[in-house]
Amino acid sequence: MSERHFTTRRGFIAALGFGAVSLYGAWAAYGAAPLPFGGHSGHKDAARETDADGHGGHGAAEGMAPEEFRFEHDFFVRKYAQKDGSVNPHADADAHGHEGDAHGGHGHADAGHGPGAATASGEPADLYLMAQKFAYSPDVLRLKAGQAYRFRMMADDITHGASIQLGSASRIIRLRPNVVTEQTITFTKPGEYLVYCTVYCGQAHDAMHGRIVVG
Repeated sequence: MSERHFTTRRGFIAALGFGAVSLYGAWAAYGAAPLPFGGHSGHKDAARETDADGHGGHGAAEGMAPEEFRFEHDFFVRKYAQKDGSVNPHADADAHGHEGDAHGGHGHADAGHGPGAATASGEPADLYLMAQKFAYSPDVLRLKAGQAYRFRMMADDITHGASIQLGSASRIIRLRPNVVTEQTITFTKPGEYLVYCTVYCGQAHDAMHGRIVVG
């Protein structure tokens, strides 16, 4: 009686199945899996957390509708826009602090109101980042080291990605149209951090990037 071919043996089949599951898990971690992972419909995006100069959590923004996100994003950009085109949610607090120094040092610790206001209590400050062909809005954010930020992000047209460089590592987020995703990040070191798209979105894909300037 001839010996069975090695590909029919249980060990080979088990190893092949384990390898396929591992590969699919790696795809899902990068947000590139061709099918929903773990029974979810795609409304919660997994993020790869390999922190060097930042840390935090991730998940979907529960209950935030796309229309609400667009309103808050536009308000955030208008309120904190600077003359150089950047957006700085600390601008009001810094201005109040300098004014307080000029009047005996009684400045405010933080702005305390509205989207993006920095908080003295250690709670994350809300930021809004819109991805669209072929740019991020805002494309330059000015933040502070040691402050926790709740990034609320959404793609406005087609699927995009956002890779936030954190020193020698990065945080990779997949952004889908009309799906609001949250990431809480604390930048522990001053410097400039690159944000670029990780999902091919057209001819100008390579030019789609932004900056986070941490002071």
